[in-house]
Amino acid sequence: MRNFDKKIDVWLSRKEPADIAEFEFQTTIPELGLGADVPVELYMGYDMNSPYRVFSGYITEPRDPLYLAKDEALKLFRAKPVSTMLKVTPQDVITFGLQQAGVTEFKLSDKAFSTKPRFVISGENVSDLVRRVNETWGINYDWFFDAQGKFYWDEPVPKEGQIYSYRYGENIIELDFDTDREIYGQRKLGKTTGLGRMLTVLSPFVGHSQEIEIIYPEVGDRRFMTETVHHFRNDRGSLRTEMFFREIKEQ
Repeated sequence: MRNFDKKIDVWLSRKEPADIAEFEFQTTIPELGLGADVPVELYMGYDMNSPYRVFSGYITEPRDPLYLAKDEALKLFRAKPVSTMLKVTPQDVITFGLQQAGVTEFKLSDKAFSTKPRFVISGENVSDLVRRVNETWGINYDWFFDAQGKFYWDEPVPKEGQIYSYRYGENIIELDFDTDREIYGQRKLGKTTGLGRMLTVLSPFVGHSQEIEIIYPEVGDRRFMTETVHHFRNDRGSLRTEMFFREIKEQ
């Protein structure tokens, strides 16, 4: 459906258990049949003939005309495997958990870690299992799904791809920095992290874990990685993008 939304809020983050989308139609549309667990995809853009997919997931709370959806992380929350694994690496445990959750598309860090002689999987959901793997091996890796439904477990570095620029006087609406926030490690729901926040025009081509360039008098010309991205329609009906970011750590 095109241009039929009254409200849209899409939160994408490498620091949250799941990406979340909330959208409301201008009127009830019962014939859509958007019940619980129905798959949905949300697209945004300036050219509706070639929009960007910003979210894919499943309806979790259907309250026509208002709906809440979460991404593929739902599969992790619902799977609660029990097993004892011997002589395993973090990748072994996570791969097992993903398989139990029915996740087939994933990319895990190829970094070598020590082998544990025994690891007990005691029935926690797979997202919590990944968190415990991090704690057990002393790893500060994030885990998340992208808009195409692929799972990632890796260190906090930006993905390869195009770097978009945001400039003072052109496409930056608001920009502020908060150097007191913790910048590493998976955070619980609602604890957005980063070194700064920027409000800009709709940027559906930017998701989390992307490198962006900010050109601003107080900043100079610096590059950052997006931690959390929020696409939304504001009170005036305009589409905007809010980004929470941190400075890229020098190698």
